[in-house]
Amino acid sequence: TEDATRVIECPAPYVVIDSALHQPLRLNGTQYAFPEFPDLLSMTDAIAQLDFLRDHLKQLCDLWAKPPKLFLDCYFEFTIDQIDRNKAPLSESLAQYGGLYMVRDWALSAPRPLPRAQIQVESGVYYPVDFAFWLGGRILAVDLRGAETLTEKERRHRLALQAANIETIEFSTGMLARDGVDYLRHVLPRDFTAFWEGEIMPSSPFKGTSLGEIIRS
Repeated sequence: TEDATRVIECPAPYVVIDSALHQPLRLNGTQYAFPEFPDLLSMTDAIAQLDFLRDHLKQLCDLWAKPPKLFLDCYFEFTIDQIDRNKAPLSESLAQYGGLYMVRDWALSAPRPLPRAQIQVESGVYYPVDFAFWLGGRILAVDLRGAETLTEKERRHRLALQAANIETIEFSTGMLARDGVDYLRHVLPRDFTAFWEGEIMPSSPFKGTSLGEIIRS
């Protein structure tokens, strides 16, 4: 995390977070570096926007690595599933807006995964993780593991993250492939099961555009 006013020169995609605000980095936030801005007229609901964001984040993953893309598929399905499971209270929270928002618009409030994140454990020392989330007061790292054992280098990295008080969750790629959304629901912390908390209303990640301003067919 950095001072949000600081200018940073970095050749890789990055986001700047003002940790003093204690605000989670959500899918509906800014700082997306889209190669081409999306055609908003073709993205008339949250599902279309989520699909666009999922595919964009996949482009930031290693080209030949399947597990990160599997994780993103499962994670985006999970966000919709959580909204559907809480449809009644979330619909009620939108009643005052007279149909401007749909209940699934809340899915864009989910924490935003950062693929191939580099986490600083000490000054000038960064360790890579498959994904990272900024949850407003802490970093959550995601480690995707297959059947292979940890290498000595990976063990050192994990110990360094632990020493820096970085919470790390390990996901089995086999379990992800088998149980998908159910697996995520049982492993992810509460920040993900009620991710809409703290949001007044749904919003869009596209600058200058609210969900209600996009014409629905």
